[in-house]
Amino acid sequence: MPQPGWTNEEIYLLADRGYAFYRQGNYQEAGIIFSALTVLDPANAYCRTALAALCMLTGDFRRALDELSVVLQQNPANHAARARRCEAYCEMKAWNEATKDLEILRRNGATLHVRRLTSRMQAMGAAVR
Repeated sequence: MPQPGWTNEEIYLLADRGYAFYRQGNYQEAGIIFSALTVLDPANAYCRTALAALCMLTGDFRRALDELSVVLQQNPANHAARARRCEAYCEMKAWNEATKDLEILRRNGATLHVRRLTSRMQAMGAAVR
């Protein structure tokens, strides 16, 4: 739920503007908007996931992990967020944490994510089965 004084429509319009900046390659501007949106609407998984994607693009993997972890605390069954967090762990070469997320995805039948992430981890030199 958004902060008092902000409607869901206003949040959507700002998110749409942030997405437009992203599509134009204006990552800094998009990041500012999505950062603000996570303050205005802390439970908004889309805004947190979008901010995490921007952080990944700009190399801020720690912040991406933080945002994705919040999304997963709210909804542990969000396979897309878990796969993205696994990718962030891979970029940081945090293989134990990446493997934990990969195993959760495997147990929950997220086959496409598992195949893609297994290949990625193996290509990066991680020991994955």
